[in-house]
Amino acid sequence: MAAAVGGAVFVLGGLDAAGVTISDVVRIIPAVGAVARAGTLAEPTHGAAAVTVGGRIVVFGGAAATVHTAVQSYDPATGVTTVAGSLPGPRADLAAAAADGRVVLLGGFDGSGPLSSVLIGAGTTGFRTLARLPQAVRYPAVAVSGGEVYLFGGLLSGGEYTGTFTPLIQQVDPATGTARIAGRLPYPVAHAKAVVLDGQILILGGSTPRGPTSDILRFDPARRVVTSVGRLPAPSTDGAVAAVGNAGYLIGGLSATGPLDQIVVIKLRPIGPASRAG
Repeated sequence: MAAAVGGAVFVLGGLDAAGVTISDVVRIIPAVGAVARAGTLAEPTHGAAAVTVGGRIVVFGGAAATVHTAVQSYDPATGVTTVAGSLPGPRADLAAAAADGRVVLLGGFDGSGPLSSVLIGAGTTGFRTLARLPQAVRYPAVAVSGGEVYLFGGLLSGGEYTGTFTPLIQQVDPATGTARIAGRLPYPVAHAKAVVLDGQILILGGSTPRGPTSDILRFDPARRVVTSVGRLPAPSTDGAVAAVGNAGYLIGGLSATGPLDQIVVIKLRPIGPASRAG
């Protein structure tokens, strides 16, 4: 999981190269290229979701030995994490987004199967069911545009990287509590990441039926059109992503041969009257 506070990106928990769930928090300052440890989570977790709320980073759910319900609050100023609340039920492999001053939690896994429920809350507590996704998914990519929350792809069943994926784009309106299908990706994908740069939604990498992809796709919510706009340096899946200023940072993840320790910078560059990822 990753989230930005000010000019820094924080990477929280996850799995190490041996597949062990960790509690490390790492701070990345892109402006100077600095990477340093910045604390630990109260509970080790992977497959959680993180959102910046009021200057703190809140980590929702995830798993270690089992899927859990903990809501953890990390303070970048002190490096201290506390357990600030609990979700209504166990949830890992979920997506989270901040929209209109509230936190929206979408999809995930409760230990037995993918979830369709969409939860909404003020931050760390008080979550209630907002809507039901048309398609229950694990490991979707998530982005917010115009107050709407969009989910891209996800795992439907089977192995995490070899199972059945979906190409669906799902849209949730937090204001009305409605969810619908908003389009389709050109292929099924899970474990992708999404970032909004200069108002444009970019979908980065992910797992496809043929393995990890290096594709960078752009989704236009107004026209409901998906186009290919660039490529990552190499195929990768299941990293963490955050944006600072006009740049997105895709951190870690997996390649076809194993875990990655790289930080990939994604920016938009003008090409004539249009723009594309570079």
